[in-house]
Amino acid sequence: MAKKVLLPPYLLSIDIGTEGCKVAIFNNRGETLTKSYQQYPLIVPKPLWVEQNPYLWLNAIKKAISNVMEDINPEEVACIGLSGQSPVLVPVDVHGKPLMNAILWMDRRAVRQSKVVTEITGVKEDPSLLLPKIIWIKENFPEVFRRTHKFLQATDFIAYNLTGKFATDWLSASTYHYDIERGENPEKILNALEIPPEKFPEAFKPGTIVGTLLDKASHEVGLREGIPVVIGGIDAYMAVIGVGALKNGIACEITGSSTCLMVASSQKIRDPQERIHCQAFPLIPDLWIVYGIMSTTGASLRWFRDNLSRQHENYKDLDVEAEKIPAGSNGLIFLPYMMGERSPIWDPFARGTLIGLSLDHSRGHIIRAILEGCSFALRHNLEIIEENGVSVREIRSCGGAAKSRIFGQIKADVTGKTIFVPKEIDATLLGTAIISAVSVGIYERIEEAAENMVHIKERIVPQENIHSEYNLFFQMYKEAYEHLKEYFRRYYSSL
Repeated sequence: MAKKVLLPPYLLSIDIGTEGCKVAIFNNRGETLTKSYQQYPLIVPKPLWVEQNPYLWLNAIKKAISNVMEDINPEEVACIGLSGQSPVLVPVDVHGKPLMNAILWMDRRAVRQSKVVTEITGVKEDPSLLLPKIIWIKENFPEVFRRTHKFLQATDFIAYNLTGKFATDWLSASTYHYDIERGENPEKILNALEIPPEKFPEAFKPGTIVGTLLDKASHEVGLREGIPVVIGGIDAYMAVIGVGALKNGIACEITGSSTCLMVASSQKIRDPQERIHCQAFPLIPDLWIVYGIMSTTGASLRWFRDNLSRQHENYKDLDVEAEKIPAGSNGLIFLPYMMGERSPIWDPFARGTLIGLSLDHSRGHIIRAILEGCSFALRHNLEIIEENGVSVREIRSCGGAAKSRIFGQIKADVTGKTIFVPKEIDATLLGTAIISAVSVGIYERIEEAAENMVHIKERIVPQENIHSEYNLFFQMYKEAYEHLKEYFRRYYSSL
C-alpha cells in the first residue's frame, strides 16, 4: 500500500537520450501530465567517431523543463529524477566545465585500447566502454587527461549542473568495472592502466538523492530551489522498471537510436562466449538482468528517413509503405550494423548492409527490410539468452519505436513472442519516476511502485504462419554476417 505522506504529488523525470532529451511530469499513479522533447545533433568528425557538446544536453533540458512547468505549480513537484545514455565520456575540470566534446557510446575509435583493457581484466572489452575511451584520450590528448578533474557521464554532468555535486550511479559506473556488489572502484585495474581512481566521481546506489537544486538552476527552469535530485541510472535499466519487467523471464525491449534487450532472471547467467552479459540489479535482491545491446537499430531507420525519404515524410508514412510489403521483403536482407555492432557479434568493423537487391524491389521493400533486420538482431540476442538458460515468457516493448504497430507485429512474428506495449512507451522516464517515488517516500518498494504506476495498453500476438516464414530469412540474416565478417575486417579495420 502507498504511504500517506505530506509530499507534493508530482515527479519530474529527465532522460538524456542520444539524439534528444525528454522531460516528463508524472503523478503517483504513473499518469503522464505533460512531456517535452528537445532534439540535438550528433557530431561525426571521422568514420566511427561520434561526439556531442555536453552543453547541448544542458540547454535542451533547461528548455524542456521550462516547457513542462508552464502549467504546473513548482510547489507540487516532489523531486527531479535523472537517467540517460551510457557509456558516455565527459572529461571536466575542477569547475565541472567540459574539456572536450563528449565521446558517445556508439563511438568506435578505441578499438586498440579496448584490447589493452581486455589483457588487464581478462574480460572482453568493447570500445564503447569508458576505460578504452579514457586510454585513447590519455594517448592522444595528454593535456586533457592531465587537466581532467572527473570523468563524468551524461547524467553525471547534468547532476553536477543541477546540484553542484560530482556524482554517478552504480549502473553507469559498471561501464568502467565498478564493483556493484562491494561498492568499490576497480582500483587494481585503474592502477594497472595508470588512471587515477580519484578522477572518477563518487558512485551511489540508483535512487539516491545526491543533492538539491541550486538557486541558479531553479530560476532558469521554473522549479523551486532545494528540490531533491535523484540519480537514476542507464536508460535501459530504468526502462526495465518503467515497463514492470521485474520478474524472472519477462523481457524489456527498448528501441530508440539503439536497442537494448533486458531480461529479468532469478539467477546469474554467464555466457562462455561473452556474446551477452549479465548484471546484478542493485534495486531488487536476488534479481539479475541478462542483456544484449544493439547499436544502430532505430538509428538505421532514422538514417533512411533523413537521407532517402521524400519531403515532409515521417515515420508513420514509412510504416504505411512497409505494411504493403510481404514478410521477408522478397528476400532482401538488412544488417543493421551502421556503426559496427555490439551484442551478440561484438564487431566494431561490421557495416550496415543490404543484401539481395534486385529490380523488383521498391523503396517499400527497403523500409520493411530495415524493420526486419532490426527484429532479426533482437531475435539473435534473444536466442542466445535463452540458450544460456533464461526462458523468456513475454517481451515488453518501449521506446520511440513502440509507436509503430507494424514494427511491433514484425518483432512478434520474427521472435515468436507476444509483445506487450505499455501505455507509457517512454519507459525510461516512467522508470526514473518510479525509483524517485520510492526515494522520496511515496512508495516503500520498487515492485510496489511499479505495480501501481505501470499500465499495459496492448498485446501483439505472433502469427504462427508468418513466424515459420521468418525462420528462413533469419537464417539468411545470420549467414550473411558470417560470410561478410572477414570482408568487413579486411577493408574497414584501418578506416
